[in-house]
Order: sequence, then C-alpha cells, then structure tokens
Amino acid sequence: MSDRVSATAQRLFEAFGTGTPIADIPAAEAPQTRDDAFAIQDATFDLLDRKVGAWKVGGSPGTEPTSAPIAASKLYSSGQVLASDAHRNFGVEAEIAFRLGQDLPKRETAYSPDDIKAAVSSMIVAIEIVESRLLDWPKTDPLWALMDFQANDSLVLGTEMPVPEALDFSTQPVRLLFDDSIAFEDTGTFGGGDPFTLMAWLANHAPGRTGSLKGRGLKAGDVITTGSWNGVHFAKAGTTARIEFPGLGQADMRFG
Repeated sequence: MSDRVSATAQRLFEAFGTGTPIADIPAAEAPQTRDDAFAIQDATFDLLDRKVGAWKVGGSPGTEPTSAPIAASKLYSSGQVLASDAHRNFGVEAEIAFRLGQDLPKRETAYSPDDIKAAVSSMIVAIEIVESRLLDWPKTDPLWALMDFQANDSLVLGTEMPVPEALDFSTQPVRLLFDDSIAFEDTGTFGGGDPFTLMAWLANHAPGRTGSLKGRGLKAGDVITTGSWNGVHFAKAGTTARIEFPGLGQADMRFG
C-alpha cells in the first residue's frame, strides 16, 4: 500500500468516526488515478472492519463505470428508521438492485451481461441513502468522490421478486415521496443503460480489488445496486421517504 493510499484512508476513516467532513487533502495525499481511489476505498473499508454485503455500480453508456463495496451492516429492511443525528446530507436515491444466486469468482474469460443474467436470482426495489465524508460534496473532484465510496451511506431493501422476463427500464415509471408528498415522478429515468452490462463490468473488476477484498470477486447473496433513477433528492431530519416502482414494488424508510 502506498503512503498516499494509507494516509488518505486514515483521513477518511477518521471522518467516518467523527462525523466531521474532510475539507481538504494535501496534494501529495489526494488520489491521482482511479486505482488510487479504489485502493483508498479498500483500505478505509478494512480500517472500518467491514464485511461486504452489497456493491454499488454506476455509470452512463460509453463511460467507465464506478463502484464501491457496501457493508453487510449497512443493509436495512424497508421500514428502517435511521438516526437523524448520524446524517448530514440526508440524500435519497431510488434504485433497482439485484441479488446474486451464485459466486462469480475471477476467471480467464470476461463475464458478459448474459452471464450475469444467469447468475442473478432476484431483483430488489432499493433506496440508497447518500452521505458524503467530503465537505464540498457534490462539488468535488470526481476522484475524491470515488474514494469516498461515491457518497454511499447505506441501502434500504424493499420488494424482492424474480427478474421479469420483459424487464424494460425505458418504460418503467418511478416515484419518490417525502412524507407522502411527491418529490419526484417520471418514467424511464435510469441513466445507466443496461444494468446487466454494468454488473458484468463489476464482476470483472471486483477480483482485482485490494486489501481484504483482493480476489474475493462477487459472492452468492451479494446485492448489487445499479444507480439512481432520480439523481439525488435531499430530505431532512424527521422525513419519511418512500420510493415506488409501479408494477415492481416499493421501499420506505425514515430519518428519525
């Protein structure tokens, strides 16, 4: 592990612990490449002594995706109440996640979207709770955002179902409600393209992670959330948030 990675991972670890966001990082310690950012994620994950329960992957067609591990301890069931005093941003994203039914270890042949379709056991309506450890987020260097787990705090899992044979994100409506008032409503707003293409990228990327994640790959039971349908909307202390994907299900949570 480089000095750059270890020093910045320590800063990020302390920000997780104290709740005081990072205002600046010396140039000698800030991530310079995507590999730096991923390595800082991994080192921080180990300092936090977390175990993987899920992954987030995202991107838009024609761009290199990004990813981050999510701790098993940060996966919640629909209806979860999260302490408001543990949050600063109160970000909420409507997402669709998938659960793997089999391991996807490192292999010589790259995983394809069809491989992922065969490996997925179910689809889940999910809420990503967004919190950054960076003071200026979201107006920050993209590599800083990447090292900060792409501002992930946790994932709330709602309706889980078999993957529909005729899954078509382009015609899928979505609603986000805050305290039963519509904050966002639209159709076909997923910007990530084919979610199975994103997850194939992740399956090929994950075995090359570092620290305790090195060689792990993806495991049966892992949840993979594939990106926001609403950008990000910001709630506040005491807000109840509910997302609805008509025809698929819903999830809800509250900042208590």
